Amino acid sequence: MSLRTLLEQRNLRRVLIVDDACDPTPTASDIGVGNEQWAIFGDDWAPHREAIEAAYGSSLEGRRLDELKEQDAFVDALWSLRRELRDLLDPLFTAYRTTQQADIHYVELAKAELEALGLEVILAGRNFAEAFRNADIVLIDLFLGTAQDASAVATSKKGLRDALEQRGMPHPLVILMSRSIELTDRRDEFRDEVGLLESGFRILRKEELETAGRLEIQLQRIATHVEDTHRLGAFIDALETGLAQAAKRTLGQFRRLKLSDIGQIQQLLLEFEGEPTGSYLVDVFDRVLAHEIESETGIIDTATTLNAFKVNDYPAPFVAGSVELQDMVCKTLTQSAERLRLPASEGRVSFGDILRLQPPVDAATARQELLVDLDETKVLVVLTPACDLVRSGAPRVLLLVGELCEFSIGDWSYKSDLRTSAIEIDGQRRWIRWDEKHVETVSWAQLDRAFDNDTLTTVARLREAHALEIQQKVLAGLGRVGMVARLPATFEVTIVAYYIDLEGRPVELQVDGFTDGAVCWVGRDGPGNQALRLALTERAVDDLQAALRSVGDENVMEGARGVYRLAAKSAEFADLLMKGIPLKTADPNWKPIRIRDGDTVKDFGVIAWNNADPNQIWDRKKMPIGQAGVLLHLMDREDTQGLQEAVSHGLVEPASK
Repeated sequence: MSLRTLLEQRNLRRVLIVDDACDPTPTASDIGVGNEQWAIFGDDWAPHREAIEAAYGSSLEGRRLDELKEQDAFVDALWSLRRELRDLLDPLFTAYRTTQQADIHYVELAKAELEALGLEVILAGRNFAEAFRNADIVLIDLFLGTAQDASAVATSKKGLRDALEQRGMPHPLVILMSRSIELTDRRDEFRDEVGLLESGFRILRKEELETAGRLEIQLQRIATHVEDTHRLGAFIDALETGLAQAAKRTLGQFRRLKLSDIGQIQQLLLEFEGEPTGSYLVDVFDRVLAHEIESETGIIDTATTLNAFKVNDYPAPFVAGSVELQDMVCKTLTQSAERLRLPASEGRVSFGDILRLQPPVDAATARQELLVDLDETKVLVVLTPACDLVRSGAPRVLLLVGELCEFSIGDWSYKSDLRTSAIEIDGQRRWIRWDEKHVETVSWAQLDRAFDNDTLTTVARLREAHALEIQQKVLAGLGRVGMVARLPATFEVTIVAYYIDLEGRPVELQVDGFTDGAVCWVGRDGPGNQALRLALTERAVDDLQAALRSVGDENVMEGARGVYRLAAKSAEFADLLMKGIPLKTADPNWKPIRIRDGDTVKDFGVIAWNNADPNQIWDRKKMPIGQAGVLLHLMDREDTQGLQEAVSHGLVEPASK
């Protein structure tokens, strides 16, 4: 589907470009109070004071230039006289005009590209709130001001935030632009402070507008799933409103509690459970608040619309989850570190507690006190049921040993092994690989001695649901009959890209984004069958296409140039790489990478997996040169599953002869 058709189908018709270059007049900050031309102006303006005073609309008698040059109204008056007083004012406005012309150039490039897509384009400067009301897509400058300083960023943030609040839902899609090298660094800060959804937000360096197709790629990415972005936005908006109301009602209920009520709670509910009152009341608040949130009609209504969300429509999970995803998973699996100050039981440990050696204790000391093999890389989780921990009711405490791991490529949570996918310990984000075969029990005396001697410390506490999940998997595993292992949901492969030069030889492309890794992941196809796909990160896709474009048509074999151009510039190819290239027929022989749209077939390149001879990687006898826009060669990694495992699980057809 073409981008123009996509935009029409998604009802995205009006684009607002916000750039201070579109302002009719400069502000005082645009000219700069430190502009050295003010001193020259101050020496020469006396003969023109009457004309300037008339334009200013107020007497200048007794007014100092140091004061006036900080006023937008004074700068506006001078700007209105720039033609009559050219000799006086041209030097003052030269730097501003130069910057404005550079930015207007980029605005015009964006405008022309957008209009070529059939979009209505509106230009606005810093006062864009009115035009914002009806915009479907907004391109906004990071710095709304020539100064390119913190104040200019604040103007951009505040203007957009205020416009969003006035407009309400649905919010427009937003592309943040700038010539500044700070664009990438300020991206997340801008998104979060304004309150934008990640799925409806992208950045674009203004210089990229010089490259045909770069703006189109970003438009394709945010427009493809705009309906789900709007649904998610409505849900979050309903949450923001509903949470405030739910919290208000919950606090009202707690204020009505009498001290005698709390006493009865302790007598009726805690006597046999052993949970301290403070800890229990926090649990009660959590559950009452959840109930009140669930009673918010707006939250439930908007959540219902999210049921239309289709996982297969989106880019695959990558090798490592984003920091934001890790943070959210961490909070769903563990209690806050502050909560550890409230013991969950009257014993030394609680169900789900994570225990670790307290530095500088060594493994030998731990083995002597606990009779457990433990070192600084290991942790223990308490799996004895909560009711058996009350007042040391159980004679021994059941512990499971796990390895505390740093996050690295290939270590995110898509595998089916026993793990805590994200946890924060000592201020560092980690994950834990639990060894379901390494179960230990210790006596209360051993445990008390270890705590009293500062051998062990409690570093985290799992939420009950996650602790129960681990407990049940361990118990189930104790009596499990051996079965064939499943292929993990994702596994990493090495990827190398090539283009075909004028002599028909493959030339390797340097793609920085490939360091993010390439993932083979097991999903579902249209009919619901298991399907293996290759997916790349957004950065890897951008860098691959940038590397292809840097080659140039003139350096690509003539017969491959047409499909090379598609691979280098097509938003469809970028989308395919992120959603995942089907690998059903992948093998050491080269197979086409293509998209079928009805009777139309588009080739972008070819792909092979574990090609036998990398030095002779291209065989024109087996694959027409017209399909070789880009060559993607996958290679198994030594430390993970690969092609043969995929074939054995029926996810990839055996190699053709």
